[in-house]
Amino acid sequence: MSEFAGKTVVITGAGRGVGRDIATDLGGGGANVVVNYATSEEGAARVAEEIRAKGGKAHLCRADVSKSADVERLFAETLEVFGGVDILVNNAGINIDRPLLELSEDDWDSVIDVNLKGVFLCTQAAGRIMTAARCGHIVNISAVTAFYARKNAVNYSASKAGVNMVTKCAALELAPHVRVNGLALGFFRSEAVERYFTEAQVAEVVDATPLQRMGEFDEITAAVKFLVSENSAFITGQTIIIDGGRIMR
Repeated sequence: MSEFAGKTVVITGAGRGVGRDIATDLGGGGANVVVNYATSEEGAARVAEEIRAKGGKAHLCRADVSKSADVERLFAETLEVFGGVDILVNNAGINIDRPLLELSEDDWDSVIDVNLKGVFLCTQAAGRIMTAARCGHIVNISAVTAFYARKNAVNYSASKAGVNMVTKCAALELAPHVRVNGLALGFFRSEAVERYFTEAQVAEVVDATPLQRMGEFDEITAAVKFLVSENSAFITGQTIIIDGGRIMR
C-alpha cells in the first residue's frame, strides 16, 4: 500500500498539465485528492474520474486562488469532505509574456495575483490547519526563471522569485511540524511547449541542456512525492531545481 493512502492532498490547478499528473498519481496511490481548478472544469472532471477509477477518492472544487474568499471556501470544503489537510501542492500558475515596455498594469497584476498571492493565501490557509494538527507538507511549484532573467517575463520571473522566498519564510515559521519546500522547473514536455515553441526553439533549448532532453511530468511528480515523504524528513525551506542541468551553463 502506498504511504500516501488515506492522506488528503490539495492540488491547485489540477485540471491540466503537471497538476493533473500529480493528482492522478497520488490519487491512484490511495490519497484523497482535492482537484482544484479555476477555468478547466472539463479537464478537472476527467482527473477526478481517473482517480476514482483507480480506487481513490476525489473532490472537485472550483476556486480562484488569487481571491481570499475562494481560498477560504476551498479549504472549508476540504475539511468538510475529508476532515483535514496533509499535503498542499501550490501548482496553479499563469504567464503573460510581453516586453517590459509594453507590459500593462493588468498583465503584471494578473500574474502576480495567481502565481504569488495565490501561493501566499493557500499556504496561509493550509498552514493554519496543519500547525493545529502538528503535521503537514507543502510543495510550491516555482521555475528556473526565478534565478535568471528572461526576456518578456518580468512579471512571471518576479512572481516565481517571490514564491521561492515564501517557501523559505513559511518553512521557518511553520516548523517544526510542517515542512515547506519548492521545485524550480525548467523545460518540460507539455501542451504549452507544443503550442508556443517552434521545433527549432525546442531544439535550441535541448542543445543547451546537459542531459540533452526535455523533462517529463512524471519526473516532477516523483520529486513532489519525495518532498512529502519521510525520505526527505530533514529537508525544509529548499527550492530544488529540476532542469536537466541547464541552469549550470
